[in-house]
Amino acid sequence: MPTINFDQGPQTLSRYDVVGQRAEGQIRFVRHVGLLAEDNKYLEIGGEARVLHMGPPLEEEGTIEVHVAGRVPLTNDESKIISTWFEKIKDEYHSISRRRQYVICPPWKDQRDSNNRSRRYRRYSCAGFVLDSHRQVDIELLDIDENVLPAVDRQTIVLAYPDAEGHANLLLDWGLEGNGPWRLVLAGYVLHALNRPTNQIRREPYQAKEGDEQF
Repeated sequence: MPTINFDQGPQTLSRYDVVGQRAEGQIRFVRHVGLLAEDNKYLEIGGEARVLHMGPPLEEEGTIEVHVAGRVPLTNDESKIISTWFEKIKDEYHSISRRRQYVICPPWKDQRDSNNRSRRYRRYSCAGFVLDSHRQVDIELLDIDENVLPAVDRQTIVLAYPDAEGHANLLLDWGLEGNGPWRLVLAGYVLHALNRPTNQIRREPYQAKEGDEQF
């Protein structure tokens, strides 16, 4: 399985492996995911690593504690494609505020010019950022159709996004209308999508199920 089990001891990770951080005080709930920004990184559970991620804001060398990880082994050409894609995203965000970079539902959303002819930039959740990075090399990790995503209640949203508690306008800004439940992509789903044989990961997207917010 391409997931990395730190319970068996420290592991060496590669650039663009997917790394995840659990919510504080939670044993398994995955709150955040990003792409490792280092080569041959030796990590134990809870160790710090530099990442490309949508914090927000988008960061090229942000730092997170790593509790879980997974990978699709990438070719050198695929790694170069992801690197080029990130540089494009970074350039698009040159004058975009932190608040406008972020969205939860859907996991990414294009902001277009006034004539709706071209994309100005793409907003992301942390999970959406990781999913879209893999889409650049024709790997659809997860089925993001709202008809198949599990329903997520407000309590889970607050656990994943503590800043959202009591801030209805912020939730609306992030694409969450009403009082829920909502069908959206949580960070843990990405790890479950990677917890499959490599050939299956490359062949078909994973369909998340209730409980996959934990890994």
